[in-house]
Amino acid sequence: MAFFTADDGVRLYYEISGEGKPVVLIHGLTASSLFFRKQIPVLSRHFSVIAPDLRGHGQSECGSDHLTLARLAEDLKQLLAELRVSKASLVGWSMGAHVVFEYVKTYSCASIDKIVIIDMTPKLMKSDDWSCGMTGVMSRKPGDFGHEDNLFLLSVMLRDWETYSRVVAQRILNKSLYNEKMEFNAGADFKGKDDLPWLYEQAAKNNACVIAAFWIAMATQDYRPVLKDLTAPCLLAYGTESNYYPPENYDYMQQRIPNARVVPFEGCGHALHLQDPDAFNRTVLGFLSA
Repeated sequence: MAFFTADDGVRLYYEISGEGKPVVLIHGLTASSLFFRKQIPVLSRHFSVIAPDLRGHGQSECGSDHLTLARLAEDLKQLLAELRVSKASLVGWSMGAHVVFEYVKTYSCASIDKIVIIDMTPKLMKSDDWSCGMTGVMSRKPGDFGHEDNLFLLSVMLRDWETYSRVVAQRILNKSLYNEKMEFNAGADFKGKDDLPWLYEQAAKNNACVIAAFWIAMATQDYRPVLKDLTAPCLLAYGTESNYYPPENYDYMQQRIPNARVVPFEGCGHALHLQDPDAFNRTVLGFLSA
């Protein structure tokens, strides 16, 4: 475990283990480097694995401002410079994938060896020209996730963090856990069920205002124009039971990223690397080693 200080004075935590080509694991919103605890021991046998806590998450400080994806990309750039890493593979899950998109947008793909995107879309919110945004995972009722749902989500996030954090922990798992009224079925059997109490615990540790700021940052981004600039080999992994985005999202990205392939993980939701770590680790290890 280690810390480095970003140029704005914020102390940021990261873990590093193993030897070989560098691989950076970038977690999602409300998460931390601990969410890759099932990947680090495996990947570090073959690579130098770097797992930061993004600012405002885990053991990293937040700072008073700069809660944007651009700042997270800058933090990543500074961490790599601190470690004297000139080229690395980037693995981004959920918001971590948006950090990868922002990094490529700002600094190009020249310093990236390979890219893994885990269950994420280039544009969170649906629009007249985009049907592959978030589905009803956070909606008050089944169907598309619209702007009214987004405002409702933010109000719950800021008003009742305990309730929101439990919903997040549940809904990163499988869509089959919900009935037609979007009610959670705690008695259902699903991959990763044993992790649910841990997910509750981890989500509850976050600061509501920090998470709201990063959520707004994601919801206002459109990285579709950046996809063509992801010139490094790219693996697009998604869960077939994910609550978040439709399969067509990954077809869209594959068609626009120059060298990409899609791998679905059967029976998994948004947190597929936690739910089926053996299959995920095997797939990613093969991709990164090729």
